[in-house]
Amino acid sequence: MAVEFDEEYDDELSTRDLIRRQQKLGASPLVVDRLTAMVLGNRLDDRLKGFSDRQIGQLLFDFCWAELYVDGPELSIVTQAMDRLRRSTGGAVTNEEAPVKQQPVCPKCGNGMFLHYGIDDLDFWLCDYVTCRHKEIRR
Repeated sequence: MAVEFDEEYDDELSTRDLIRRQQKLGASPLVVDRLTAMVLGNRLDDRLKGFSDRQIGQLLFDFCWAELYVDGPELSIVTQAMDRLRRSTGGAVTNEEAPVKQQPVCPKCGNGMFLHYGIDDLDFWLCDYVTCRHKEIRR
């Protein structure tokens, strides 16, 4: 059974949902679904053109980073790209930039929090402890 494609519905999807839909269709054994995924890819590409460097870096983190192997060079390359895009100053990381800025501590569990740049929502701090995932809107 082919996954239905509704153009108006896809325009209303958040960027994250559009990505997940494209992933689902692209993994389908049906040719019609994979072709639909290509169409969604073009729509996603158009949408991403309006995103800031920081938002693109956040999407790399959210959708690509976890899929990489610890021992592969791809992890280092994508991590550098994410850091540079999320920092959005360009160029190599200098020694002055290398120290991590003071990050807030999660009020729920006490672990560190990292800044999550909003894609379809506001920027927020997210606890880096997977089972906690407490978030606070950035002020």
